[in-house]
Amino acid sequence: MKKNIRYLIIMLAVLVVLGGGAAVLLLTQPAADEDASSSSLVASEMVTDRETSEVATVTVENPNASYVMVPVDDGTATSSEESSSSEESSSSSTSVDFTIDGYQSYDVDISQVTAAVNMAVSIEASKNLGEQEDLAQFGLSGVGAAKVDIQYTDGTSDSFVMGNEAGETSGRYLLKDGVVYITASYSSGLLETPFYFFETDVYTVADRVEETVDSEGSSSTSTLEDVLYHMELSGANAAEPIVIDYDSSKVSSYLITQPVMAESGTNTLTEIATALKSLSAQAVVAAGRTQETLEQYGLAEPYAQITFDMNGEEHTLAVSEANSSGNRYLIADDIDLVYEVTGDSVNAWAEAGLMDLRMSYVWLPNINNVSALTMRVADGTEYRFDVEQVVNEEDSTEDKTVYDLVVTNGDGQSVDYENYQPFYQMVLSQAVLSTDAATYDAENLVLEITFEYFDGSDPDVITYCVAEGQDQRYAALLNGGYNGIVRRSDVDTLLEKLPLVYQDQSVE
Repeated sequence: MKKNIRYLIIMLAVLVVLGGGAAVLLLTQPAADEDASSSSLVASEMVTDRETSEVATVTVENPNASYVMVPVDDGTATSSEESSSSEESSSSSTSVDFTIDGYQSYDVDISQVTAAVNMAVSIEASKNLGEQEDLAQFGLSGVGAAKVDIQYTDGTSDSFVMGNEAGETSGRYLLKDGVVYITASYSSGLLETPFYFFETDVYTVADRVEETVDSEGSSSTSTLEDVLYHMELSGANAAEPIVIDYDSSKVSSYLITQPVMAESGTNTLTEIATALKSLSAQAVVAAGRTQETLEQYGLAEPYAQITFDMNGEEHTLAVSEANSSGNRYLIADDIDLVYEVTGDSVNAWAEAGLMDLRMSYVWLPNINNVSALTMRVADGTEYRFDVEQVVNEEDSTEDKTVYDLVVTNGDGQSVDYENYQPFYQMVLSQAVLSTDAATYDAENLVLEITFEYFDGSDPDVITYCVAEGQDQRYAALLNGGYNGIVRRSDVDTLLEKLPLVYQDQSVE
């Protein structure tokens, strides 16, 4: 009995010791939840806290420019009302739009200016660094700082300075009333020129559309292919103006009329048409197209200029040479601004040359469209090939008629199509080597080729004549207009083969 009592006393003592230790541990443990909670909270405070409706002016002075944001005075101020369906209550507040003073007649993005003012009067700081002796280290003193002064309609004001980007967090350093803050609630426009707020969409050509009405009277609208009806390239990059007109009778639908007569429709022209459909600038760099401004941006004598009519809408653009970034300065129509655009948006036409825009051969009428081919040589002899379309019953369908071509020479003798076709291909295969100006006598011809067409359209005439001072070259004319320089040996080969095919002999 005594032994049991002794064991019981020992056990109670152990429990007391253990319990006391546990109590000590509980009493001395740090308040983890409280500390964790307090360390996770980021203190923030309002540096400015006013309404845009209270603002009279916001004046900005930064290293790039000085400008003033003012309320729009054209009656665009609106009243907004918010309602709560659950509480069936409403509140209203006045919303004021802002613009840039002195630029009211320009296409300024009012929403961006208004947003900048709104952010300026409601700056929230993520960190308060207190007063700092060395403001320069934060970019808050000297020429690099941006100063903002806000005047309110009640006569009070706010002013602050924007400095460098904060290295340890997002945002910038801001100085107000001697205290340095870090804030991310600001408009980048406060650090830029007023042109930061200008619209950069220069133009967009409207689509061609066609409205059709079905048998039930329902109408539908479809978008048609864009048509570049007229284009004229000029400027320092063009030795002579290049004029291209839309001509649906041509294979490519596009005809160069100056400085040569040639068919266009090349990949380069397609790229130009794509580039001309719409244009957006990277930035506006100047307002007011004075002579001084044009000279400053290399536009007094543009590197390239284009006037065009697409879908019945006319525009004129001019660009400078590329700057160090590969961009160019641009003026458009009668818009009183100078833009900066990427090279990729304008290079298709700014760098285009005549040889890029013309077909590489003198003329390429489709053999199936030519009803007669007449060739006159230097001594006046004519070789004529008349072509008749005969329906191919076997290959024709209800939707498409297929024709065989039956060829007869000027003496009424049949010429096998298998002999005529390779020769016709030789006629077309006269490559233009150069479009440089040449001296020639159009009356002193070497060969004249006339194409007549089944559709009754006007004939086309190619004339080859001697080019002065170029023994190995001939000058090619298309419909009386200079087309370019071709290789003499190619034309001479054509002249050699002409009598053979006329007699229905193979030229291969």
